[in-house]
Amino acid sequence: MKFDVNKSTTIDAPISKVRALVEDFNHWSSWSPWTIVEPDCSVSVVGNPKEAGHSMSWDGEIIGSGKNTFQSADAHQLNYDLEFFKPWKSKAKVRFLFEEVGNQTKVTWVMNSSMPFFMFFMIKMMKNWIGMDYDRGLRMLKEVSEQGRVNCETINNGMVDYKGFSYVGIKRTVAVADMPAAMKKDFEKLVNDIVVNGQKGAKHWLCIYPEFDMKNMSATYIAAVSDEDLANVDLDSEYVKGRIDDSKALEIKHNGPYDFLGNAWSMGMMYMRAKKHKANGFPFEQYWNSPMEEKPENLKTSIYLPLK
Repeated sequence: MKFDVNKSTTIDAPISKVRALVEDFNHWSSWSPWTIVEPDCSVSVVGNPKEAGHSMSWDGEIIGSGKNTFQSADAHQLNYDLEFFKPWKSKAKVRFLFEEVGNQTKVTWVMNSSMPFFMFFMIKMMKNWIGMDYDRGLRMLKEVSEQGRVNCETINNGMVDYKGFSYVGIKRTVAVADMPAAMKKDFEKLVNDIVVNGQKGAKHWLCIYPEFDMKNMSATYIAAVSDEDLANVDLDSEYVKGRIDDSKALEIKHNGPYDFLGNAWSMGMMYMRAKKHKANGFPFEQYWNSPMEEKPENLKTSIYLPLK
């Protein structure tokens, strides 16, 4: 069964600058949503940019292996043949479309692929997985085009012993696209109720994810703080209580803007899948400093994936 993925972004840079980052595979590691997940992955680039046969091959323990080959182009389009060898075999046609919009460039990333008929139930989830990767890649392509680099760092810290605690928080289910605005509002309420009105602090500021529905692209989260010093703070009925248990957990550290936290989540989830680790409890983000006090590039976050 055939399926398509189509994602776009608008970049504040001329077409020539943006296109140069796409048509030359030597630049892909600066914005690729996959190589950033496994920085030590073996990557080989052959051929001359802009010439048919120019290709990039990769062979990674986490991201698998594959090959992307440039086939043809016109003034506003680049065409590629994409092959995956591991963890499963598949082929796809990929295109990048470039459109001048005033002084900006609209970039559209398109994939045309297929899955066996008996896997029809996976198509919607597969489109959403790939679409999220394309969104991450276009976000980084925009950053490299406009700023010269992606101003963040993502580090796999490996397995750690995590000490649990009890918490209070606000639980909400929203569309993934609405999460940034909803979470901002909920954390503003936490700050107002606990810090401003309650005159208290908290050792842990975090967001817990009990459910992520890839098929319908919705998520349930709990914006929360640890409650070690909140016994006398009056909190309304919107708040829920719970506990993070002591556990072994995979820690992925992310230094930089929340806009690129998807890189850390992808690194963690792909690592768990490749290593066949089993989850034990809900994954969560822990924030080590505040966007109210720090510039986006100075923010520090850890993602924890509790393991059996």
